[in-house]
Amino acid sequence: MERRRLGRTGIEVAPLGLGGLFVSSVGGRGRDEANLAIHRALDLGINWIDTAPTYADSEEVLGIALEGVSHPYHIATKLGGRPSPFDPKDKDHLRRSVDESLRLLKRDSIDLLLIHEPERPGQYDWWNEWETFSGPVNDVLDELKEQGVIRYTGIGGT
Repeated sequence: MERRRLGRTGIEVAPLGLGGLFVSSVGGRGRDEANLAIHRALDLGINWIDTAPTYADSEEVLGIALEGVSHPYHIATKLGGRPSPFDPKDKDHLRRSVDESLRLLKRDSIDLLLIHEPERPGQYDWWNEWETFSGPVNDVLDELKEQGVIRYTGIGGT
């Protein structure tokens, strides 16, 4: 399958990716079918999977299905959704969100960690200062990159 560079990351991904929401319990197919879909996608050359803590049990489903997989693939997930209630300006909450994603995905690192839909009404208020996009989330993302917990950061949204 064709590959394209993902933004400025240097990661080479297929033009099609797998959306984690649709292999979660929301997809309504059950874990066995989710597992088959994930493995079929990899067999077809898809090497990019997008998920989020708020996509039901998607991270857990992916962690189980991808355990021991030899196909090279990249994972993107997002911040937020836990602990509940989640405060996007609390460094401990931000770290706990990432730690739980790592645990569920059964990974030591995340290829791309996204701030989820910052412009969406009713979503989290990520920054202290919107003009400069500054706040604790930036500090935590920088720390996680320095520690090798995440490779790249970005913004996910519509």
